[in-house]
Amino acid sequence: MVTYPPYIENYGKISEVFKKIQEAQVPAKFTNDFIYTVLGLKSTTYRGFIPLLKKLGFIDEANVPQIPYREYRDPTKSKVIIANQIRVAYKELFAANEYANKLKREEVLSKLNSLLGTPVDDPYTPKAAATFIELSKLGDFENVISEVNPVESYQKPDDVQSEVKIIQSNTMPKLGISYTINLNLPATNDVEVFNAIFKALKEHLLR
Repeated sequence: MVTYPPYIENYGKISEVFKKIQEAQVPAKFTNDFIYTVLGLKSTTYRGFIPLLKKLGFIDEANVPQIPYREYRDPTKSKVIIANQIRVAYKELFAANEYANKLKREEVLSKLNSLLGTPVDDPYTPKAAATFIELSKLGDFENVISEVNPVESYQKPDDVQSEVKIIQSNTMPKLGISYTINLNLPATNDVEVFNAIFKALKEHLLR
């Protein structure tokens, strides 16, 4: 069974949908109703964007927007954010060609057929290639964040500080000081002599 990379039937509308995502408020859940009523996209073909956004790490399995979704709404970050998510979602393609985002559609299609072992007349690889090309137009691949899991690639500052504290508490060695006192007592049976010695020891050394 062939496992295809993310693709969508309505790939020609990718730029439109992501533009509307930037403009609209972040929903509690990215649902078909949100697409229809808030984004104003009436065609049922837009429903395919829900599984696409999941594979890009923009929403989770419950359709709840994740940090990449929220960060993408910032125009100063959007190109880098989506490029990072594309690199993760199409990691096999980038493993085969580090500059896959610069390939032409026919080159991407040929590379996918090779990677997937699909014939040239496969009906799905052209859609995957076209989806990749349209998504890549939105990204800045020169400044990608990291090639890690889309959700795991972001951390809250508080989480980072907590981890630092835990690491410090587990790795910092404990410092302790010990000392030994050798006391030579005089040869006497006078108790007062011993009392005076231990009193002086307590006052001057054991404070």
